[in-house]
Amino acid sequence: MKWTCLASLTGMWLGLGCGAAGEDGQGVEVRPNAPAPSGTGGSGQVVTDPTAPAAGATGPNLIGDEEDTQKPAVCQTAEREFVPNIPTVYMLVDRSGTMFDPIVDNVSAWSALRGGVLDVMRELEGSVRFGFAAFSGANGGVVANVQQCQLDVPSVVPQLNNYAAISQLYEPLDKPANTADKETPTVLALQEVAKQLNAVTDPGDKYIVFVTDGEPDYCNDSNALCPPDSVVGLLQNLAAGIGPGGVAQTPIHTLVFGISSPTASVREEVLQSFANAGAGMPVGLVPPNPNQAPDPNAIYDQCAREPGWAVDFAATGKPATRGETIGTYVLDSTLAGNAPVYRPDPTDQAALTDQIRAALAGVKSCTFDLGEDGVQVDLTRQDLGTLASVVVNGTPVVFDAVNGWSMANPTTVTLSGAACDAWRAPTVATSISFDFPCDIFVPR
Repeated sequence: MKWTCLASLTGMWLGLGCGAAGEDGQGVEVRPNAPAPSGTGGSGQVVTDPTAPAAGATGPNLIGDEEDTQKPAVCQTAEREFVPNIPTVYMLVDRSGTMFDPIVDNVSAWSALRGGVLDVMRELEGSVRFGFAAFSGANGGVVANVQQCQLDVPSVVPQLNNYAAISQLYEPLDKPANTADKETPTVLALQEVAKQLNAVTDPGDKYIVFVTDGEPDYCNDSNALCPPDSVVGLLQNLAAGIGPGGVAQTPIHTLVFGISSPTASVREEVLQSFANAGAGMPVGLVPPNPNQAPDPNAIYDQCAREPGWAVDFAATGKPATRGETIGTYVLDSTLAGNAPVYRPDPTDQAALTDQIRAALAGVKSCTFDLGEDGVQVDLTRQDLGTLASVVVNGTPVVFDAVNGWSMANPTTVTLSGAACDAWRAPTVATSISFDFPCDIFVPR
């Protein structure tokens, strides 16, 4: 976002302020007027620094066609650039066997999802760094008490304007040619995607959009209670910014899509636990079987001898004691979170696309940082909320830290509550504009 501060040097008020507009997080460049010559300005002031904001009118911007009897104070033209923190979103899609089972009229979950994902990526590629991976795995057996799994994960690393590269991989991608390559090694795939996300050093939030129709496994179709615990533990660490070995890293949150179809096997309770873990919310304990109450001892009792679970559990450093788990859970289900779980119907292409669009609208950044041009907003100004303004989708936003705009610090504008929701509205095009008077800026 670029703001151009300008003021008339004639007797006519043309407006004193900084204005900018953008769409989907992308700024529209405003070409500055030529700066006034150094020396004596229109008000008789001596201009010594053409880049520093000069003392000007402190009231609201005025626009009129009558000459004013007083000459306006000089406000030198300058560009002020507020840059949205662009999010990085990695789309991780289950490529195991059931995703390709026909549902109706040769439509599979895979083909329907692909169309929706690519449509939304095309719309948002300029405001979101997209990455993409599809994963499956083959059982390699148990060697030295370690479950072997061959992960197959063709991928495209995240970057802006990545639609063409992702489409080139995704469009022709079909069911794995190796008939053994049909397992769902979710933990291994999430770990690989997290590595690629951690390699992104640009500012902005990081997300994984995880899409599946089946239960996770260790490539061996073992006890169904064990792999979800491994996934929950990993998603909780990613959301908390905890990397391998406990090393701190940028938090990665996960949005969960569970394909709703007759061939889908993943349980609602499992999807909800993933969504809560990925959002950093409390996770309820999944019962061992349907219609059973959660059992705090069940996971350890049933999984301690499962090679895949045992490896993941050992990495936690927890004592090998009954009742211990890889993930962290609350026993009281009323204390568990309620993060959204998206359940698109692959037979309704339009609705599926809308769900993807709505989910990704929620990752748009509501934080905008002032560019490196040596100035900052003067937060000591008591009239800041009166002079400066923010407009979202054509509607003025109130100066309010709860449901409007505010300054998180002298260089960061934040939208909160209803204002952030409006900016994140799941529409193809949204707009934001700012008007910050020149004299609000001071040198850093």
